[in-house]
Amino acid sequence: MFIFIVNPISGNNLGNPASLVIRDYCQYKNINYKIFYTEDKIDAIRIANAFKNDKNVTIFSVGGDGTLNEVVNGLANSKAKLGLIPVGSGNDFYRTFKDFKGDKIDLGKVNDRYFINVASLGLDAEIANYANKLKNGKLSNETIYILSLIHEYFRFKPIDIDIDGIDKDSTILTVCNAKYYGGGFKIAPHAKLNDGMFDIIDVKSLNKLKIINLVMKLIKAKHLSSKVVNFYQTDKLSVESIIPLNCNIDGEIIKNTDFNFSIEKEALNVDVENSNYFRNLLVLNKVIKNR
Repeated sequence: MFIFIVNPISGNNLGNPASLVIRDYCQYKNINYKIFYTEDKIDAIRIANAFKNDKNVTIFSVGGDGTLNEVVNGLANSKAKLGLIPVGSGNDFYRTFKDFKGDKIDLGKVNDRYFINVASLGLDAEIANYANKLKNGKLSNETIYILSLIHEYFRFKPIDIDIDGIDKDSTILTVCNAKYYGGGFKIAPHAKLNDGMFDIIDVKSLNKLKIINLVMKLIKAKHLSSKVVNFYQTDKLSVESIIPLNCNIDGEIIKNTDFNFSIEKEALNVDVENSNYFRNLLVLNKVIKNR
């Protein structure tokens, strides 16, 4: 059985037309299916929870990375499989997911919240936070990101944090389960979904000019060779701050002074084959672009 959890406003209101294509295809193929539409942030968690104990069910997130995060939090450590049909503005996790060959993936957890893609603190979390404020269905994802980057670039100051007992001033701290974030930036080129490890990118305190240089390297996925980047792998991480900080979790923002990151090995069953099939179906029907 296929369950489709649709965010109707994802990707400038692409959820509804996507669901119509999915409905028509399932009816034509006599597939046992149900479609649910979300109205608020807890709906996807609630719906996924209702079907999570059936091993014969694939629950598809039909939306962006935020919708996916909600579905994941309803499905973690369950019998059902996760499917992903990307119709959001960024769709960062799908860029890694579409080529995955296994049937189980790891999940990250920060405090009591699961994440499937990337969690971050510092400049990129502030950019994501401001970008969320700009989303109104009228601006493209690229425009929103550029405006947010410019806005935060001029006001951002490195954050004073304690990482596993070591005090640091950091510009960016990313905790990565997958490779991409920010609408296609390959922040963790070597990340794997089933290796039981986070890829950590810790960027030390930088002035404005060096931030620009780093961004140019990030665009080309050459940033790991920079002397200002500390890259390593771990399965857990503790971060503390005197003042509350924004933490970007799969595009959603939480605020706290203490962040405890851990990875849960093979915590989610996945259905990549059917995810890719339905995604390609939407491309063929010109609902979404081939990207």
